[in-house]
Amino acid sequence: MQVTTVLSLLAAWTTISSAQSHIRCQNTIGGPCGDSSRPREMNCCDYGYCQPWNSGYYQCIDKPELCPNQETDIDYNGSDLQTIYGIQPDACCAKCADTSGCAAYTFVNQNSDGRTACYLKTSTSGRVEKKGAVSAAYKDFNASCQAKLWHSCGNSNGVTCCPDNAYCQPWDSKYYQCIGRPDKCPDQEVDVDFYGNDLQTIYGLYPTDCCERCTKTSGCAAYTFINENADGRTACYLKSSTAGRRAKKGAVSAAYKDFTEPTCPAKIGDSCGNSNSGPTCCPSGSFCQPWNAGYYQCVAAPEWCPDVQVGVDYYGDDLSMKKGLQPDLCCQACLDDAKCKALTFVSKNDDGQSACYLKTGFGTHLPEKLRLSDFSNGPREQGD
Repeated sequence: MQVTTVLSLLAAWTTISSAQSHIRCQNTIGGPCGDSSRPREMNCCDYGYCQPWNSGYYQCIDKPELCPNQETDIDYNGSDLQTIYGIQPDACCAKCADTSGCAAYTFVNQNSDGRTACYLKTSTSGRVEKKGAVSAAYKDFNASCQAKLWHSCGNSNGVTCCPDNAYCQPWDSKYYQCIGRPDKCPDQEVDVDFYGNDLQTIYGLYPTDCCERCTKTSGCAAYTFINENADGRTACYLKSSTAGRRAKKGAVSAAYKDFTEPTCPAKIGDSCGNSNSGPTCCPSGSFCQPWNAGYYQCVAAPEWCPDVQVGVDYYGDDLSMKKGLQPDLCCQACLDDAKCKALTFVSKNDDGQSACYLKTGFGTHLPEKLRLSDFSNGPREQGD
C-alpha cells in the first residue's frame, strides 16, 4: 500500500521564515493539496480549488462555473434549505443553482454513513471551520436581488445580497453595505482573510484605494482590507498570493485580476538568502536550503519529499535521529522507515554535523531559522 502523508501532498509549496509566512499552493489540477491535519489556509490550489475527499487526501479540482469561490474546510453553519445525499461537488453547486432561494451550499464528501452530503443554504452566514467541508456561494444569486447600491446588506451575523455591480462591505460589526466593485479587483470575498504572504500594510485607505494600491505595487496579487480595527484606522494588506484563505469577520479580500506571477530568476545552485533576510525564491522543483546562518542555497527537492518548509521545526513526535546525512538521504531514511511520516533536517549543529530527525507526525510547527521540515510520500512495502 502507498502511504500518503501531509507534507508529500504539499509539494514544495510552503516556505516559512521566522519573520513572515509565505504559502505556495499546488499549481496543478488533479494534484494533491493537503489533508485534514494541516492548517486550512495551507490546503490550497493556484488553479481550481482544494477538495477534501477524505481526512488523508485533498485534491485540486476544477471550480464549478456557477460557484467559483470555494472555501475549503469551511461550513456555512445553519440557514439550511435542503440536504441532498450521494452527489458530487459540482452537482451540489448545480442543485443550488436550480433551487429557489439557494444562495450557497456546504458539501461534505466523507460522512459516517458513507454517503456524500450537499447542504443547500439560504445564506453564507454562520461561517465556521470544519475539516472536510467545502462551502461556496452561488454566483448568480444576486441576479434576483432587490437591494440596490448603497443599501444595507447585513452584519457580522449574516450577509444578504447585493446587485451584480456591488459587493457587501463590512464597515463595522453591525453594518454591512452594498458598494461598487473595484474594476481591477472585481471578485470580493466578504468575511475572508488571505492570511500571510504580506507585501505591505497601508493604513487609512478606503476599499477601492486598497485595490488601486495593489495594482501599482510590484508582486501584488491580492489584498485584504479591514475597515474596523482597534486603533481606529483602516488597514489595507497587500498580498503576494491569494493563498491562506480563512474566515475573518469584517475582512474583505480580492485578487488583482490582471496579476501575472513573476518568474523566479534564481537557478539551482544559486544563493537564496540568509538568516537575516530569510529565504528568497527558488525555481520549481527546488527549495532554499539553509547551510549556515550566512548562506542559503537553491537545491533540488528530494523526489519523495518535495514539500520543504524552510525555517520550521516539527517539534516533537520524534522517531529517531541520524547524523551526517544530506537532505536527500534524510528523506530516504524516512522513506525506509514505515513509521516515519515527516522529518526535520538541520544542516549544522554544535558538533559540526547535520542532524536528520525522523518523525511519526507533524508535531508543533516552530520557527527555526536553520531548520527545514518535510513530509515523506514514497512508495512503501505492502502491509506497511
